[in-house]
Amino acid sequence: MSEPEESAHQRLAEDIVSCLLNAYFGKRAPDRMVEEVLYRAVPLGGLERNYTVRLFLKPTALIAPAIMLRGKGPSYLASHSMNNIMEMLRKFVYRHFPIIWKEMITEEFDGSLYEIVSDDCRLIFIDALKTSTIFKPRMEYIAFPITPLIVNEDFECENFSLIDVHSLTNGNADSLCKEYLGDKEVGGWLITKAASVEAAKRERCVVLGALALAMDQQHRHVFTLRKVVSGFLRFPTPHSISTNTSNPHTPPIGSPITIGNLDHTWLNKLPVILSSSSPLSKRQGKALEYYYRAWFMDESDRCFLLFMALDAIFGQGRGGFAVGMKSGIRETLNENIDEKRLDALLGIRNTMLHGGAPHLFASSKYLKYAQQYSSDPSTDTQLLAAKCLRRHIFGDDFRCQDNPDAEVLQRAKAQGLIPSETNFNSIVSEWP
Repeated sequence: MSEPEESAHQRLAEDIVSCLLNAYFGKRAPDRMVEEVLYRAVPLGGLERNYTVRLFLKPTALIAPAIMLRGKGPSYLASHSMNNIMEMLRKFVYRHFPIIWKEMITEEFDGSLYEIVSDDCRLIFIDALKTSTIFKPRMEYIAFPITPLIVNEDFECENFSLIDVHSLTNGNADSLCKEYLGDKEVGGWLITKAASVEAAKRERCVVLGALALAMDQQHRHVFTLRKVVSGFLRFPTPHSISTNTSNPHTPPIGSPITIGNLDHTWLNKLPVILSSSSPLSKRQGKALEYYYRAWFMDESDRCFLLFMALDAIFGQGRGGFAVGMKSGIRETLNENIDEKRLDALLGIRNTMLHGGAPHLFASSKYLKYAQQYSSDPSTDTQLLAAKCLRRHIFGDDFRCQDNPDAEVLQRAKAQGLIPSETNFNSIVSEWP
């Protein structure tokens, strides 16, 4: 950490400690709640409740330090809610109150802790906060089991890894999965290295959002009745594993996503998005998060989030949403897109955004668009969002997934079972 950053963290810790000490009191009041805190280290085999004293916390007084911490503290806290950060601060006081207890003359006192704590004690408390896991979190490996994933060649970078199901434990994955995940189907692992579970989940969204882009529209949203694995494994220390529950990490798609050597080039662009604080990287990360969340949704609902993904990368400029969106799309795709048609598509987006339609099909402009352009606005939105994100974020390095049904489709075309040529009037083609 540089000297300016160290100085900034010192001032932040001082301000937070001042707020915390002003949040805890010795007497009851209508705006305070009972709060038990440790007064000494708990001996081995002891019960924590036998080593606590009672204070009175004003819960609203934790809002100010939580805002400061989230706004100026370590970057991983951007993935945490205000309530979660306030809980972190409460736990810090709970564990570190022995620092204050040592110099307290009596258990009963009037006013706040700030009024009775000495300057020396306050400095020790500040140092404890600066060296705590809040300011200096321990990086932890989180393993997300992914059902529809095949990894032929493991991909590893500083932030995350995509590895074969057997690479996690040097070939002992079957016994590990059975012990911690039961009989659930695991195709591969997404491993993240993050400061908290919340930060790891955010990285999961970005990475899996990118993988979803690699599939064509049909296979991305053909869901089956298969059960995809949920939950994840944590490795808090090199010799310990814990399990956590969660929602499924992918929809129950029928075809797996396959990772090989040829995918490593475009995947190597994700570490910058995950670690950089530049406005461009932040926008790209948000766009992939939106895209990931849209992946799970029904066709009528997902288009709203796809518009938000486009908005994240193109609609944040000074010229306003419409100008930024249209110019960004044209520059990214370098294709002759009908501007009036693009305006009509964005008009549908506006009806959903401003309360005119709860989903795409409910928009009064949906049928008008289809009649005018002989194309489903849903299809156009999905094709446009996917193509823009691929080109804008990954450029020419991006590699799409092979179509697992290519041979079957070719035979069906040769036999005249399906059209050998299609002339859909989509706003853009899906590939290249």
